[in-house]
Amino acid sequence: MEQIYRIGIDHGYGNIKTAHHIFESGVIERERASELAGMTVEYEGRFYEIGSTHKEYQMDKVWDEDYYILTLAALAKELKGRGLCNASVILAAGLPIKWLGEQGEDFRKYLLRNKEVTFRCNDTRYHVKIEDVEVYAQGFAAVAADLPGYQGFNIVADIGNGTMNVIFIIDGKPDSSRYYTERFGVECCVVEMRSELTNKVHSVVDDCIVKKVLRDGTADIGEKYLKAIGECASDYTGKIMRKLREYGYNEELAKLHFLGGGAMLVKHFAKLDQDKVRFIEDIHANAKGYEYLSNQRRLRNIRRG
Repeated sequence: MEQIYRIGIDHGYGNIKTAHHIFESGVIERERASELAGMTVEYEGRFYEIGSTHKEYQMDKVWDEDYYILTLAALAKELKGRGLCNASVILAAGLPIKWLGEQGEDFRKYLLRNKEVTFRCNDTRYHVKIEDVEVYAQGFAAVAADLPGYQGFNIVADIGNGTMNVIFIIDGKPDSSRYYTERFGVECCVVEMRSELTNKVHSVVDDCIVKKVLRDGTADIGEKYLKAIGECASDYTGKIMRKLREYGYNEELAKLHFLGGGAMLVKHFAKLDQDKVRFIEDIHANAKGYEYLSNQRRLRNIRRG
């Protein structure tokens, strides 16, 4: 029997994550492959430079071809790691939890448009049979394998580049009546900070510097710039915490868990008692979670006969 590989892909606005790889989610079509590009996908006679920028926020991920091309790049990364260039796969993907019901089937069809696809990534030719696509809830997937450990009243906030997904878990079970998707993400913070930073330091601070400070809490830059970025970031994390409190967060009653790229933004700059907050720092957590949920579905199907 032909082996089928289950590959989880987290289609973020800032980065594409698989269980083992991460790269920026930008796609630029080129007339030919460039030697300067770190990764190039050749598909249907066109060349796409991958990862030199990131994807702009859009609510509907099927709006253009970019996420399909990024999916091919992610498949190439995972298959190369397995020493494969021909494979049958089941794609396990995700969407912000609030959008899943409305957009899930369209996203599934978008990724399943070709049951078989041939493309090149850099110097390697790949042929992939896509047996199926499964779409899960972003944020929930990242904690699904550990649900029994979420006893008591828990709030999980998955902060990505474009959105924040919030779910409630009560005694190891998700509360299906309380889940939210908000336009709070790292890129939102960067955009909001641009003019404010200029006013504070009277010069333009490149976004890549800002993102490094948000991610690492520091950078090798002048103290006045570091201080200004920190002040702006603290203001932004204050908005995130106010939104969570609107949803019902009370630090004396609930356990708060942050994950996603924005978890570090909160860890470094939010004013909160960090002894009462857990940070899930594995940036691949959602992609791993999609694979876990896909395997759980496989096991259920086996038990049903």
